[in-house]
Amino acid sequence: MSLGPVKLVVLVCEKALERVVQPELLALGARGYTVCEASGRGNRGERDGRWSLSSNVRIEILCEEALALRLIDMVETRYSANYGLVIYMVDAMASRADKFV
Repeated sequence: MSLGPVKLVVLVCEKALERVVQPELLALGARGYTVCEASGRGNRGERDGRWSLSSNVRIEILCEEALALRLIDMVETRYSANYGLVIYMVDAMASRADKFV
């Protein structure tokens, strides 16, 4: 098995932001992303997904560090003031890492 280093950028945001942010991620250079439904509790209260306005998604992007920082900056600058949003980046090891960098 061959693993290589990449960055994992994770956006946990309101579902309403999903369709808006996806093309922007690709335009900045992300080669793809994964979206999953998410629920939980934070400073804006519980997000249980029982109705569309309380639904969250988790968007994950594997990429190299420079792109990760650009993605985080773009999302934070454009959307953090008006949407419930958490963004973080972690080191990861990916199979076929060359697909993501």
